[in-house]
Amino acid sequence: MNLIFFFLALLICGVFWFSLRLVSKPHKYVLLENTLAPQHIDDPAVHALVKSYRRRVMQMIAVFSVASLVFLFNLSDSITITLFFLHLFALIGCGQLLLIHYIGKMRQLIADKDWLLPIDAVRIDTKVVQEKNRNILPLVSLIPALLVMIISCFFSYQLEDRTTTLLIGVINSLMLLLFVGLWWTIRNLPVRGVSGDSRIDQQINDLTKYYWSLMIVVLATGISLLTSVPLFSLHAAGIWGTLMSYLFILLTVGLIGATFVLLLRLRNKQDQLLNQAKRPRYHGDDIYWRYGIYINPNDARLFVPDRVGMNIGINLGKRSGQVISIATLILLIGVMLIAIVPLYQLDFTPDALQAKITDEQVVFSAPITAKTVIPIDSIEEVALVDTIPTPIVKKIGTATNDYATGSFLVDGQSARLYVDFQAPTFLKLRTKETIVYYTNKDPEKTIALYQQLIDQE
Repeated sequence: MNLIFFFLALLICGVFWFSLRLVSKPHKYVLLENTLAPQHIDDPAVHALVKSYRRRVMQMIAVFSVASLVFLFNLSDSITITLFFLHLFALIGCGQLLLIHYIGKMRQLIADKDWLLPIDAVRIDTKVVQEKNRNILPLVSLIPALLVMIISCFFSYQLEDRTTTLLIGVINSLMLLLFVGLWWTIRNLPVRGVSGDSRIDQQINDLTKYYWSLMIVVLATGISLLTSVPLFSLHAAGIWGTLMSYLFILLTVGLIGATFVLLLRLRNKQDQLLNQAKRPRYHGDDIYWRYGIYINPNDARLFVPDRVGMNIGINLGKRSGQVISIATLILLIGVMLIAIVPLYQLDFTPDALQAKITDEQVVFSAPITAKTVIPIDSIEEVALVDTIPTPIVKKIGTATNDYATGSFLVDGQSARLYVDFQAPTFLKLRTKETIVYYTNKDPEKTIALYQQLIDQE
């Protein structure tokens, strides 16, 4: 797991380098969150400021990349993931502070050079407004994502682990509803003339609606497939289980790559069209974009395209925008706690991995892992083993250097694991349907459970 976190931290550093550097490339004549006239984009003072900003970004990324080496040390799982979140939040904070500093410097340069742009009246082209959605992909384009969701839900109904499969089904349904909401948001984005030329404005709008709706369709279908892979892997054995794991990784990388490619193509095509305009229109938006965040209580829009051309942001000047942002922050904190707290339980709680014999059955449990209930009369084999066969491939659950809880493929066979890999011995319990491996953090309790099961046979 240490290597995974190390390379993941380096990947995040690379993504932040790309994102922060993108802000220093003009898009619709916006550079470092400030709008410049076309003739000022190539001014030596602007080039010098951009060069200084890029150098500072590179230095910051280099420091955080070196800091990623901490993940190569042999630390407990809970400490490792805590350091990972601290590394991530520190990177976000430092990146934002650096960006804010250089936004201010660019704003000061514009004021010193007397480059302040005249504010144009908002121009509404009724023809473009009427045809604003002519290139958007229709809502029926989300049918493949719906079909994947229905198939996975039907398949999950056939499985015995209803708790896990129901959870994935609910997540799939909520994600599809989210993408329908995003499609509706894109459909309702208003048109604002940015070029002063109706033909160019129409083309820019058509490109925006097409690429954003295409990205929604690709992500909706891809994520439906992504969340369905663990369901199908539950009954996959041998090489098929391994292939399912590789498919999950490929889908994840493919979706990230497709998103960047589509948004970069849209950004480049928009800039090519805008370069044909005689004088791009400026509506005084700079005062509402504060440090990359849009705050305009006089704007009726809740969602607005960002100035980099790679995202859609929320208008924090509206109360609904503030509510959504706070709710999203609470959700992210909740996800972080869900990831960290169970690991602290596993690392520092004596009986985090539990097995109890009650009413002629054995119940295995672990933090945020579905319980496994085995009737004693269905047990075909009970044994103490020194090792667990390999390869061990996770289907659904938690897998770290020290722990494994949930559904796995063990040497090609479906198994449930509730184990601490540092334990000297493991309890193996086999039924006709499955295999369970279990350890208590206290080896004597594992042996005592084994003896209790032997006595009841």
